[in-house]
Amino acid sequence: MHTARSVRMILSAMAVCATVSVPAAAEENRAYFSFSGEKRLPECTAAAVQSAVAGSVARAYAGYYAGRTIVGIDQIQEVDFDVNRVSPLARRYCRGKASLSDGSLQSVHYLVEEHAGFVGVSWNVEACLAPLDKWHVYGAHCSTTRPR
Repeated sequence: MHTARSVRMILSAMAVCATVSVPAAAEENRAYFSFSGEKRLPECTAAAVQSAVAGSVARAYAGYYAGRTIVGIDQIQEVDFDVNRVSPLARRYCRGKASLSDGSLQSVHYLVEEHAGFVGVSWNVEACLAPLDKWHVYGAHCSTTRPR
């Protein structure tokens, strides 16, 4: 009985590992792990990253950005790719022009971090609308989402 339970647990763990290691159909939607030697983070222009940036702003306290949300991001540039400097984790620093729901354009700075997703799996985004960060949540002039 104990052996059967152990075998089931091992098979379940192997199934989970196999599921995670199978490449996804779309390159930008796959899980990113650093121990494979492949690309560690999606590009700044990836649709999944842009969606995460818009979601980050949309999840903010309603009064923080005066109810504004990101409709689209243009003029996207990678500012820096940091790996094995201060931290062994990869960080991609990006910026662009965000079109907001009120029709205005604002600078957006965002950081794509390795192993910062749910329980350290995959990546996460921190985004800051530079002129609208009135409480300096991301430091002066969005300094925590910019390279040092």
